[in-house]
Amino acid sequence: MTITHGRSRTAPRRTHRRRVSGMPRHSLTPLPEAPPPVVIEAPPPVIRQHRARPASRSYLYAAVLRCALYLGPLSVAAAAAEPLSRVAWPVPLVTLLLGWAAAQALTCTGVSVARRAGSSAAARLVGLGFAGVAGVWCALVWIAPSTMVGPDRGLALVVGLGGLGTLATVTAALVTRAEAAIVLWSLPCWVLAAITMADLKPVGTLLPAAIVVALIRAFQPVVVPGRRSRRPRLTPAELLRGGGYLIIGASQAICVGLVWQAGPSGSTAPFWLPLLLAVPILEALIGWHTRQVEAGLDAAENGADYHRHVRSVTLITLAGLLPPFAVGIALALAAYQLPAGLPGLVDTQSGVLGLAGGMLLGGVFAITYLVAARGRTGIAATLAAAPPLTAAVLPFLPLPSSGPLPDAVAVLAATHLAGLLVVALIAQPAQSLDDNRRTP
Repeated sequence: MTITHGRSRTAPRRTHRRRVSGMPRHSLTPLPEAPPPVVIEAPPPVIRQHRARPASRSYLYAAVLRCALYLGPLSVAAAAAEPLSRVAWPVPLVTLLLGWAAAQALTCTGVSVARRAGSSAAARLVGLGFAGVAGVWCALVWIAPSTMVGPDRGLALVVGLGGLGTLATVTAALVTRAEAAIVLWSLPCWVLAAITMADLKPVGTLLPAAIVVALIRAFQPVVVPGRRSRRPRLTPAELLRGGGYLIIGASQAICVGLVWQAGPSGSTAPFWLPLLLAVPILEALIGWHTRQVEAGLDAAENGADYHRHVRSVTLITLAGLLPPFAVGIALALAAYQLPAGLPGLVDTQSGVLGLAGGMLLGGVFAITYLVAARGRTGIAATLAAAPPLTAAVLPFLPLPSSGPLPDAVAVLAATHLAGLLVVALIAQPAQSLDDNRRTP
């Protein structure tokens, strides 16, 4: 390869250098410049406000409806006064014991079944349960001596089956949410009770017919053919809770029989009067308490607010549970302040003590149901079983006794006081707010 020298320049050298543009002349058209990155600021976290649901009076309607539903068994008992007088006293008490215990347990478990499998499966569970209880009653009437059932076994059998059928009607209405319909279908029983109390004419076979009509309407999901759903198996927790309610129902029935038989000649007028007056008020109080505790899950923003809300609701509930205790204690003290020369002092004193026992018993019932509604079924069962167990143990203790009725009133007063302390202690919620927070 030959290397030659370059040619010499003929044109004069320029003194000013040509300005070179920033872009080559024959280059491709450049892409547009990328815009500067836009920083998107994250919005501040929105704290969701859980507003409480608007205040509702539905718990008052539910309380009134349930009290009207309970008038069905009471009207049947009033209309059956003449047959009841012809059977031995254990017949209505054992019927109440079996029926009320079964009603409490089957209502608890039936509600769970209805929530999962519908009203038909729940009504079938209630029907099977009461069918078993009816079989037990038939066996008891068959083997019991005449002194326990009365001279007419057939009448005792019919009386017990009628009472069990009435309680089965109420239980089926509660688990299938057909309370309003059953109240309407129970109006014939109310009319028959009014006729009996007015002593207009004997009701005869009209009362069994009215019981059967209401019973068929209550079990309409089972009687009327439709889509059969498989009854779900009860979980161990549901069985345990149902067993707790079984103890509650049996204990309450025993307490009723204890106060009734301890009264003067089995008189029922002073005993039932405070219960009839207290049940609607206490039902409304329990409904209000339960609804306010549930509303706290929506209104409270954190666990501390929820605990404070529950404590305030519990204090108001305690204020509502104190009057039965105060009135019962006042009546019991007044029974021993009667003048000594009063004619019929013993009967009058027993009547006043019966009023005190009924008032205290209504308060114990309310406390028991309230504690059970808060999820403490074991504590509620213990409270309910305390009076009958204590009354059974008292005769074997070296303690002075004033008689069955004063002892029963004292036991109910102590149980009521212990129940008030329990209600005050359960002001601390059993659940955590974060686990049970509701959204509207």
